Amino acid sequence: MSQTRYFEKESGGGVRRWQIRRDGIRCHLAWGRAGGRTQGLTMTLDDEEHAARHFDRKIREKKRQGYVEVASGAESAAATDGTADATLLDVMRAQEDKRYAGAWDFYWGGYEPVGGHAGTYVKFHNLQGGPGPFYDYLVLSEDERRGLGFVVKKPGHDPAATAAFLDFVRPRLELAFDGRSHRKVPLPSPIGQFDHVLFCAPSLNHDRYGGRLGKALPILDCEIADEDTEVLVAARLQGRDAMPSTTWDREPFPVIDLTFDLRDPNGFAELGGRQDVREKKYRVYPRTMVERGLRLLTQAQPGSWLRIRNYRREVLTLTPADLTHATPAQVDRFLRGDCAAP
Repeated sequence: MSQTRYFEKESGGGVRRWQIRRDGIRCHLAWGRAGGRTQGLTMTLDDEEHAARHFDRKIREKKRQGYVEVASGAESAAATDGTADATLLDVMRAQEDKRYAGAWDFYWGGYEPVGGHAGTYVKFHNLQGGPGPFYDYLVLSEDERRGLGFVVKKPGHDPAATAAFLDFVRPRLELAFDGRSHRKVPLPSPIGQFDHVLFCAPSLNHDRYGGRLGKALPILDCEIADEDTEVLVAARLQGRDAMPSTTWDREPFPVIDLTFDLRDPNGFAELGGRQDVREKKYRVYPRTMVERGLRLLTQAQPGSWLRIRNYRREVLTLTPADLTHATPAQVDRFLRGDCAAP
């Protein structure tokens, strides 16, 4: 459920405006001087309860600063700028051209229709630095009012695999707009190494173009848990050591959720003498943290433990007494399950 509140404050002979909108676990802020440029920020919180507390706290903070709540007084931005019934491309054009004259022509230049796939476009970015060369795809719905985007880096770009992915995705495009943050859908047969597709709502795609653009990516079963919340999926796709979803020739990137209670009364040398390190609830961590946790566990006192949760929601509990030379391989098998390396 979405909530939006609007506030104003007289300042320096003008009016400053501030608004906050909460959509589930996300809070979107926008601020600026009336008639001037508006800035924005989106925060993803741990859960809806945390987001609600953040929403209320920011409002109290602004009221203390002298802001007064006002009615919105206007229709939605989509209605006022004439894009409510427009196609996605028209919305993209309108928003891009707000940046500077000719921005849309620069942005859209180079996109070409994908043969054999109606309503699908691709642009090749031949970057030699940074992310390197990649293909940027846009898939439109039948009525062209919504779409999905996905990116494939050139080294793993296989035209046959991409065509199979498009054949599967376009008829199911509306799965990204059914009110859920994401849908993990099994493929009838693998595409390359991948056996599932993850459809992501616009909220997981930075709410681009007024929430009209979702995204889709091929995944392995072990990379997203069926019971994952939006918070966990966002962490896996956008957090520290995030899944390299644009790299289609990558190694499997399995779910790694950790909780731990590690103690050493003499102090862990790796932690600068700190005597304990704890994580009370499961959080998404990179593989390097598993390796670090195992090292700390070898030094920890009896009663210490490290728990690892995989994509099946199975839990592997390790104590100092459980560690052997075969433990790292055991952890790999536990995390990957049936996911095979490419």
